[in-house]
Parts: sequence; C-alpha cells; structure tokens
Amino acid sequence: MSFLPPESLKLELAPDGTLRALLPDRCGMNVQVLRAFPLSRDNQYFVIRDGKNQELGMLESMRDLSEQNTRLLKDSLDNRYFLPQITKIYSIFEKFGSSQWDVDTDRGRVQIASKALHEAITELSPVRFLIRDNEDNRFEIRDVTALDEESQKRFAGR
Repeated sequence: MSFLPPESLKLELAPDGTLRALLPDRCGMNVQVLRAFPLSRDNQYFVIRDGKNQELGMLESMRDLSEQNTRLLKDSLDNRYFLPQITKIYSIFEKFGSSQWDVDTDRGRVQIASKALHEAITELSPVRFLIRDNEDNRFEIRDVTALDEESQKRFAGR
C-alpha cells in the first residue's frame, strides 16, 4: 500500500451523497475511509478504499489536508466509527448471563443490554474500556478515573 501525498488528494461529495476521491492518476468512486489503527491511533493512518474495496492508498494524517478534505474525511469517519462515550453510570445489573446498563453518554442517556460482563467488556488499557451490546453497538469509557465517584464504584463492582 502506498502513502498518498495530502496535496494530491481531493475529496468531494458525489451527487448521490457518496464520497469521491480524485487523485492525479485515478478517481475513486463510493470511497470509504477506514482507520488503520482505530483504537490506538485514531487520528493517524487512514486507509482510502473505493467502492470495489480496492485500496487507493493511505494517508498518514489529516495535518496537511485542505479544510474541505479534512471536513469530508472527519464526516466519513464519524459515520463509520460511531462510538458514544459513557460519561456516567447509573446502574449495572447482571442476571442469568446477561447484563443491563443504565448510562449517560455524550449522545444522551441510554439503556444497554449486553452479554455477561466478562464477555461485553474489553479492557483497552488500565483506564480505557470498550463495551459491546447485544446488537454489536460499541460504547467507550475513555478514562474510568474521569467518571464521577459513584460511577467508578458501580463499574468497579461489576
């Protein structure tokens, strides 16, 4: 896979609302942008693929992109990697191999139904956790120590 020079890439919305990538030697239609390292380096290394899943190349960062390219790239990533941040935990109950969560997120209050806690929670670091619900939606606790004291106790008592 080759790195794309940021100045050679032009992103635009096609009339049908899909993303198009214009490069000096080719044009990618129905483009998808993926993070190469979505959990560890979410603001670096972006894979650009066309609608046939063929890789057009990789961007190292958004740093030298035009304002329009940066906005379109961020919008595409936000749509692909919808990941609400848990900001408060009201309750966590586990019963018969499943768990119920009542939490606040940066998108509002939500009830989460998941498998048993040991199956639903992935520890990404000592303070960062990913929670996957029964429908494969993901929620993140970016820093458990940043939660209020009661939320931390509820999470620790899981």
